[in-house]
Amino acid sequence: MKVLNFFYENHPKFEVSYERKNQISKPNIIIKGPRFCGKKTLIFNFLSQFKASEILFLDLYDTRFEKQSLERLADFLNENLQIKILCLYNLDFIPNLEKIKIPIILSTNIKDLNINGFEELELDYFDFEEFISVSKKNLPINNLVGLFLQSGRSKFGEKNILLRQSFTLLELEILKYLALNLGQQISISKIFIELKKRLKTSKDSVYQAIKKLENTYVIYTLKHDEKKLQKIYFKDFGLRNNLCISKDFSHLFENLVLSELFKFKEDFFYNKYFNFYSQISKIAYISSPTLDIDLIKLRTKKILPKALELGIFHVIFITLSSEDSFFEQGVKFEVISFDKFSLGF
Repeated sequence: MKVLNFFYENHPKFEVSYERKNQISKPNIIIKGPRFCGKKTLIFNFLSQFKASEILFLDLYDTRFEKQSLERLADFLNENLQIKILCLYNLDFIPNLEKIKIPIILSTNIKDLNINGFEELELDYFDFEEFISVSKKNLPINNLVGLFLQSGRSKFGEKNILLRQSFTLLELEILKYLALNLGQQISISKIFIELKKRLKTSKDSVYQAIKKLENTYVIYTLKHDEKKLQKIYFKDFGLRNNLCISKDFSHLFENLVLSELFKFKEDFFYNKYFNFYSQISKIAYISSPTLDIDLIKLRTKKILPKALELGIFHVIFITLSSEDSFFEQGVKFEVISFDKFSLGF
């Protein structure tokens, strides 16, 4: 029990930090989300209502932590009845919690880690509104959009060294390939053929690495609505700037738009007419950072038949600054700037 006692006596400061839109309302919950998305802050905000002596917080990624110490966890809690709540942070396996009688908070960056009896809360990186709130920079809104595009949604977009610390060589090569082909239709076979030119690997290894990147919230796979095609985007669009030097603003902006759609917790699809659309809400989104209104109106004539076919009656063009709104055969076409699009949710 020496390890458990060490972490109990050398606990972090459970202080309220910045607020997120998502909050923990009760324990017996597992918080899922990518690395550096703010899971610890969310947990500390909740734990701040307890006395430090009432909390046992175990960071399982701490190099001083020993997994076998969990075998004595129930005994340790029974000997320290002042502890009212347990938190297992950075969980990457299913623990045996049957003998634990106090409320529990779990956190993981693994999407398919499911534990019976625990409510799930998925936490994403900052959206644009939260970025503005946390950055506290008194800048014009256009400057804030530019700053957001430059810095990204996580530390991965700020500190290049984290990439080498967080990913294997194969994973990094996959991410570099995805960065260079952001917004393009991609197949695992094509990725494998390209990677095989630079390092020794197998198709199965590439497949497993991509699945892991998806399962740990690093990438997001967008599927075609009819064909067996896919595009892969980053959960943090800022990753692209640290993975390649080529400029591709239109697809970076496209990834930015998608990141704002994650908050809807819906599955999105694409086709040659729409960058993203929801089969549930029947709303389609088109990323058009620099198209002027006249060109957008010309484009709507090609889009309209497909929108009517799919039962979509709201098509939103997201731009850098242009704005307009009009109807065609009962379909609302809305042109809106990114800042109003993101802050208006």
